[in-house]
Amino acid sequence: MKDINKITFIGSGNVATHLAIALKEAGKEIVRIYSRTIENAKALAGKVDAEFTNNTEDIAGEADIYIVAVSDDALLQTAEKLNFNDSLVVHTSGSAQMDILKGCSENYGVFYPLQTFSKSRKVDFNKIPLCIEANNPGSREQLKNLALSLTDKLYFVNSEKRRTLHLAAVFACNFPNFMYSVAQKILRKNELDFDILKPLIKETAEKVQQISPADAQTGPAKRGDDKIMKLHIEMLKDYPEFQELYRIISEGIREMEF
Repeated sequence: MKDINKITFIGSGNVATHLAIALKEAGKEIVRIYSRTIENAKALAGKVDAEFTNNTEDIAGEADIYIVAVSDDALLQTAEKLNFNDSLVVHTSGSAQMDILKGCSENYGVFYPLQTFSKSRKVDFNKIPLCIEANNPGSREQLKNLALSLTDKLYFVNSEKRRTLHLAAVFACNFPNFMYSVAQKILRKNELDFDILKPLIKETAEKVQQISPADAQTGPAKRGDDKIMKLHIEMLKDYPEFQELYRIISEGIREMEF
């Protein structure tokens, strides 16, 4: 079975950028970058020595795999424009079904890195779980070998379980990051620096590497300290939306079986 060595990316956002750079560093050839915005395609292509285009008719070519790394909102519309015959094509979405690509090729699948990506921050793919799925054993084996060129944290996950992973990741990543923004806003109003919370944030994240989140839970809601919670809600009187958020989360902590 042919190994994957030549890769074309459809998309130039955060996931495409990090994945293309990582695969280039792993010895793969990035053949072409497609983006609807030619400047974005050119910018990523310059980082991985690839050709670039904003014309869907120029995408197909000599690549061994086509990686569709676009937003979920754009995935179906993008897939409808693609036809690679029997060339392997995958998407990188956490929530979209694998079969969204079945009209693009006889061989299709999913190559989902379970991580948060920002273009300004480099990540180590050796530490990132990669979830793969394919519509046939041959494509599955090709994706396995490609994943192992980046990390040994490889998981065979079907579409239903991948969607569950994505949901859990929103709770574990996106929601806590929003809470950081809330904390920063409260601190700024009182002329305090967000940096003072960073050791606490780091320790909170590190604790769940050693013990379960339930065992790591602390705070007034866990202790049932109604006096402190009432004080906090009063302090948030200028932020009624944060008051409601505080109440809902505190109630959730109190009702959860630890």
